[in-house]
Amino acid sequence: MDTLRSTAHLQKKLGNDLFNVLISSDNTAAVREFAAKLAGILPTTVTIVGRTYDILGLLREGEDYVKGDTMVTRAKEMTADLGQDEGEYLLAHQDEIPAALRGKAAFVFTAWRHPDDSGSVAYVCWSGDRWVRRWVWLSRVFGGGCRVLRRK
Repeated sequence: MDTLRSTAHLQKKLGNDLFNVLISSDNTAAVREFAAKLAGILPTTVTIVGRTYDILGLLREGEDYVKGDTMVTRAKEMTADLGQDEGEYLLAHQDEIPAALRGKAAFVFTAWRHPDDSGSVAYVCWSGDRWVRRWVWLSRVFGGGCRVLRRK
């Protein structure tokens, strides 16, 4: 089906009022987020109370996981080695983290170390009904769900 026929079909199925809401330039961001959710695509940026972050993966092609020291090195290379201030900011404004990330991504803060164990870093993950901070040892491996944030 070509684009014009697809658009006409969508307009017919939605009705004029909903179709006009869908195509309104005021709603572009919300429509993009909704379409990405339908497609199973995770967001690549997030804005939290005026602070915008790139959401970056740690794995390279062919990798299923990386060790903690590799993760820290890559985070530094990508200037995505955030610390406690940014992690606590994210938690304080967690209602602005897109719902599409719940249970699908954990944010690692490589410069936020446990006060009694510098071999542990903080990560923020979805737990039941909210985002929480947990500690994880760098001696473990980190898979595809682990992400780092780079502030723009």
